[in-house]
Amino acid sequence: MALLLLEADVHRLLSMDEAVAAVEAAFSSVATGRAANFPRQRSTHPAVTLNVLAAISEELDAAVVKSYPVVRRDVTVGSSFTVLVYRVSTGVLDGILEARMLGQIRTGAASAVAAKYMARPDSRTMTMFGVGFQAQAQVQAIAKALPALRRVSVVGRSLERAQRFRDDLMASTSLEVVVVEDVERAVAEADVVTTATGARRPLFDGGWLRPGVHVNAIGSNFAEKQELDATAVRRAGRIVVDDMEVARIESGDLITAEAQGALDWGSVRPLSDIVGGLAPGRASSEEITLFESQGVALEDLAVACRVLERARQRGIGIELPIR
Repeated sequence: MALLLLEADVHRLLSMDEAVAAVEAAFSSVATGRAANFPRQRSTHPAVTLNVLAAISEELDAAVVKSYPVVRRDVTVGSSFTVLVYRVSTGVLDGILEARMLGQIRTGAASAVAAKYMARPDSRTMTMFGVGFQAQAQVQAIAKALPALRRVSVVGRSLERAQRFRDDLMASTSLEVVVVEDVERAVAEADVVTTATGARRPLFDGGWLRPGVHVNAIGSNFAEKQELDATAVRRAGRIVVDDMEVARIESGDLITAEAQGALDWGSVRPLSDIVGGLAPGRASSEEITLFESQGVALEDLAVACRVLERARQRGIGIELPIR
């Protein structure tokens, strides 16, 4: 029978540490040819856009389909997220998961994996653009990947929301968190810059980035969206994406940079190459590195399988007579 897990179950069962380990292992599997990711399909109607993602892992004996509709015209965040987990060996439906929190955690975990391999290990300061749904998980995950991290500068459009975000982070981490208004200084002083917004125009001048900084850009998952300008992309000596095919379709930052002559796709590498040891995460302490994350089903697969395993061990969830 299939096991149904609700949001509260996922929250109880999935820690960020476990998510980071699962996502890292999944990208390693891609490097060895034992897992594959497939691009998001967006089916659009005037009333709704239905998003569907898929991934397969021989190593985990699992195939995943994730779906979510976007029904509001002023946002790109889905209203209801569902993940179906099938067993490759039998074709049986093994699990049905509510996946809003799962998606939040796995996106943070992917950024943590990228930071582990690409950021300088001695990174102490991060500037966080965005205070919305994804932002807190980004900070919590990256802090686990970079133990020397001490300070986070927060940039948000709403001062009230930014202050609330700061208070929540300081209550849940040991980091010093400050809300800043001087964006240029916050970027110029950062060892890590993370962007988690719905922006359609660049958030800062890429010339402000200092040598050695690592950038995690997670918000530009539509060709029409852009968080980074062409200067930031051009200055990056190492550009990594979670999936090459997906990035060519969805990464507005990179698509725009290519159109402006600031990017050669031949220089871009998938995260699986970095995790699998096929390419280095950075060449020197002075190199600017960039991870462009679109959010892929491989990450959902990795954490969903971990959650299902723990749920069955602990007797959590609702058994459904579905095969």
